[in-house]
Amino acid sequence: MEYSIKTDRLDLQPLIESDFDFIRTLNARPEYFQYENERAHNDDEIKKQFDGFLEGAKNLPNKGSIQWIVINNDVRIGEVHLWNWWEKTLEWEIGWHFLIEHWGKGFATEAARAVLRYAFANFRINRIMACPNAANIRSIALCERIGMIKEGQVREVRLLNGVYYDEAIFGILKREFTPAL
Repeated sequence: MEYSIKTDRLDLQPLIESDFDFIRTLNARPEYFQYENERAHNDDEIKKQFDGFLEGAKNLPNKGSIQWIVINNDVRIGEVHLWNWWEKTLEWEIGWHFLIEHWGKGFATEAARAVLRYAFANFRINRIMACPNAANIRSIALCERIGMIKEGQVREVRLLNGVYYDEAIFGILKREFTPAL
């Protein structure tokens, strides 16, 4: 199965071995994990996560994981990832990271919507969720723009630099998703 996705401005290409340097670059940027407590700190940890996505893609479309590299005008600008946490209930989680110089241009919204559209049409999915840090207003706004509904908030489950943060829980069901968005 071909997992490439195209939009008006973007190409989303499934992760391949030659994308490692770009993923390493994303991991090196301080804004990449400003709100996250799970950061790969060295090349070995980054490679382990990277290989996990490559391996997970072999299990698609029923389970597994996939990471798309987001490309605009032949330039890698970010990534969107999707993984199956709960195979029995067909629940998957979506996440994204973009280089800061490409924030505020609608690329993340366009890419995330395209992934939702593609995933609901091609993978065995009933629900897609996102769990941004409740302080990450940009990711929360993105969840809302792509049609996700805030389902709740879990208190003090993220620890960053000695400070606890809440995690927001967003979700969208296949029957709620409007492909035209």
